[in-house]
Amino acid sequence: MKGLYSKSNFSCKVSQMSEKTKHRLRYEGGAGCYPCAFNLVTGPYGVSVDAFTASSTHSHCPIKDVRLNSTNAWCPLRSIQGQYIQVEFQTVSEVKAIQTRGRVTHHPCHQWVTSYKVNTSIDGSAWSNIVDPTSDKIKVFRGNFDGNTIVSNWLDGIVLAKYIRVIPVSGHNHFSLRLEVKGCPVSDVHSTCQKWKAMLGASGDVFRVNKDVKVSNQGLCGLECYRQEECDSFMFDIVSNILAKI
Repeated sequence: MKGLYSKSNFSCKVSQMSEKTKHRLRYEGGAGCYPCAFNLVTGPYGVSVDAFTASSTHSHCPIKDVRLNSTNAWCPLRSIQGQYIQVEFQTVSEVKAIQTRGRVTHHPCHQWVTSYKVNTSIDGSAWSNIVDPTSDKIKVFRGNFDGNTIVSNWLDGIVLAKYIRVIPVSGHNHFSLRLEVKGCPVSDVHSTCQKWKAMLGASGDVFRVNKDVKVSNQGLCGLECYRQEECDSFMFDIVSNILAKI
């Protein structure tokens, strides 16, 4: 037996409803999230240099210099399409923003990335593009306009990732960038954010979310029943009480 929670009318509906369960479903929600905006590249939630990989790397700007506070930057061997810098986070995280800087050289030819795309992955094998929610096309983010200013791009919806790739699309002189990613581990989101339950009114039994409906195309809602404001609705399974694997 399936049920549907709809945010529009704050109700749980059941299909194939028996008389025993009719009118006995309700939801329970708890609110309160701290800001999910930790540094996931450098800092307590940051990563070691072994977590960085790249399509190629120029000897003048090694991969270890990709951090936002570096005095240099990472750059690929050539400024051609298909180059990328990849970061593996400590754990699956909710990604909120991408921050970039360019490269200040010892001569007038400073370098930076003027636009880029972002790919995400949970397992490092299957990759998804960050999509513009207004057009459903692959989003091209605004990059830098000089070698030193930090430019931040905040993401729409919920983006969950263990791996992230920043893929330069266009640049000035040469693709060069320094990088930080803002967000927080999913485990931390779980302990502080909204939690939604489908409950059987008479007994108080809790049924876990097993499918999201109308979820953001930037990620998945309903991870272990935890809800974000962007989530519109979710399915729950009264019979099997099984949470779908993400």
